[in-house]
Amino acid sequence: MEHVRSFTLLGASGCGKTALAEALLYRAGSLHHLGSGDSRILDSDPEEQKRQSTLISKIQCITWEKHRLHFADTPGISDFIGEALAPLSVLDAVVIVIDATTGVDVATMQEFRKAESLKKPILFFINKMNKERADFASTLQSIRSNLSKHAHPVALPIGAGNDFQGVLDLIDSRAFIYSDGEPKEVSIPEAEKQRFVQAQRQLIEEVAGTDETLFEKLANGEELKKAEILPRLIQDIEDEEIIPVLVGNADPPMGTTLLLDTLTHLILPPNQHRAPQVAEATEDWTSLKVHHFEPPVAQVFKVISDPGVGDLFFIKVLTGSLKPGMDLINAQNQGKERLGHLLSFAGKERMEVPEAIAGEVVAVAKLKHTAVGDTLSDVNRIVTARAIEFPSPIFSRTLLPKSRKDQDKLGPALSKLRLSDPTLHYENDPEFNETLLKGMGEVHLEIAANRLQDKYGIKVTLGEPHVPYRETLTKKVKAQGKYKKQTGGHGQFGDVWIWAEPLERGAGFEFSNEIKGGVIPSKYIPSVKYGIVESMKKGNFAGYPLVDVKVTLFDGSFHAVDSSDLAFQIAGSLAIKKCESEGKPTLLEPIMKVTVTSPGEYVGAITNDLNSRRGKIMGMNQEGEIQEIYAEVPMVELFKYATELKALTHGAGNYRSELDHYEALPPHLSSAVLAASPKTKQSS
Repeated sequence: MEHVRSFTLLGASGCGKTALAEALLYRAGSLHHLGSGDSRILDSDPEEQKRQSTLISKIQCITWEKHRLHFADTPGISDFIGEALAPLSVLDAVVIVIDATTGVDVATMQEFRKAESLKKPILFFINKMNKERADFASTLQSIRSNLSKHAHPVALPIGAGNDFQGVLDLIDSRAFIYSDGEPKEVSIPEAEKQRFVQAQRQLIEEVAGTDETLFEKLANGEELKKAEILPRLIQDIEDEEIIPVLVGNADPPMGTTLLLDTLTHLILPPNQHRAPQVAEATEDWTSLKVHHFEPPVAQVFKVISDPGVGDLFFIKVLTGSLKPGMDLINAQNQGKERLGHLLSFAGKERMEVPEAIAGEVVAVAKLKHTAVGDTLSDVNRIVTARAIEFPSPIFSRTLLPKSRKDQDKLGPALSKLRLSDPTLHYENDPEFNETLLKGMGEVHLEIAANRLQDKYGIKVTLGEPHVPYRETLTKKVKAQGKYKKQTGGHGQFGDVWIWAEPLERGAGFEFSNEIKGGVIPSKYIPSVKYGIVESMKKGNFAGYPLVDVKVTLFDGSFHAVDSSDLAFQIAGSLAIKKCESEGKPTLLEPIMKVTVTSPGEYVGAITNDLNSRRGKIMGMNQEGEIQEIYAEVPMVELFKYATELKALTHGAGNYRSELDHYEALPPHLSSAVLAASPKTKQSS
């Protein structure tokens, strides 16, 4: 376990994470050549190649100085945040990649805060130092201003842009000079000594400031040795008192050797980190003992579909060890699983692993009862790890199969997609008899639709969801519903009189029976109510459900021979339809309770935009640099809001919403809604 490390690569789209991942693989000898900007080796998915961007996290394993390093290269596009959150939640450390030409953006701020909330040791890697306008000093200042004042360099660049030559190592007092992409370790160049000494002194002072003994020695003028400083620095990184800043370039690889050294020497092994939290069936959360000889506990955090072996489940071993043929139990559903071959990946290479110990990541195939987030443990000690928290979907579209055959295959295929992507949801909308696909954004759903066709041969189109309008009355009216039908034998007869009156919003439906003297036998009263309720499901005004109405049955008549349940159902239906026609019906639209989260600098733009969507600002709350805006917004105004909010806030804003209530649709909007209503379509 002392030689196991795991980390997640995070960063904004375009910062060079995948190039850095390939550079680490190359430097460790797991890749023999590097991809280019347009054809990254790790981005092998057809959608990734088409869009030239990482969409799926890649779990890799490399060996460096006898250490096994497991890491995830993650997407930077916010539509695929779930692909970053899953490995971030289970892997031990985080490397946040920052473009030296642009500094910290708002997407990086959000990722940093998430890593910080999970109490993960964090490293910053300032990338693209060979690019024009690369500026280490301003990028470092951007990190300290926007992310953490505890960010301190453990490496410095030698030059920048076309003059970028290598890096200075402040820990081991050495330099790496690169020639044709290959590092050569040398002593500190004379021209860099003054800058090096000053930066190293600042780092030592920062470390000593977190330890009383070291601080006293430094104050007394003693020279602190590396053996004294290093253990304190390692603990400071674990406690987030110091966040190391490294520097380099992914393409070509420069500074990657020092990054690998830092990960192996300054990040604690799995059994010295904060212990994972688990719970047994009847107990509260407790710290898991991480040891090779403990009963095994592992958590599934990613599923992919592999053409060769089917579904592959990536598992982080929390304690104990895993071996092929081992029987485990799923703590969430008590399903029993037998492990097959254990696999790890390096680039396009797949390797079988005889055993995986605590802290390691492996993939296994053909688990039958397991999904992302589930915990697998020893059958004699069933424990549950903390769930991976995924955001709720914020964008929805209707999913329209091209044929009946496509419709029949759709459900199982969506279940498969959902297994590998927990941020993708789908549900059947019975009101409009359509399938709703929900996700994190427009691109997310477009790619899901493409995968339905590419992987499962299902042709679909995406459409805009229907708004579940409602209709109601605005005045009290009475009406008769009379159904009379003569046949050769028994006929049908039902006759009712009702009052229908509007109720306040959200009151629903009330039915009052005021029949006296048996003018309608009591056995037919439920049938009258049933006919009214069924008719209200498709209102007579626009075809939307009729709501917030009280109906009072007060008179009627019956026939001793011809009356029946069916006749009174029809009579009730006829009566409520007449009431709606005469009760000045109006349309109601759904109003959503919306919470928008964004950096404070965008609040003005967001509130103006919400106002333009007929929204009502209900309040605000600020926590640090983040502002929450609470509003009520008509549902129809939110269908493209996820995409437009990202554009408005440069990817920094997000929102969640839930149905709150219904309000009358403004008259100037009613004609367009009526023209597209179910009743209009049915009549045409």
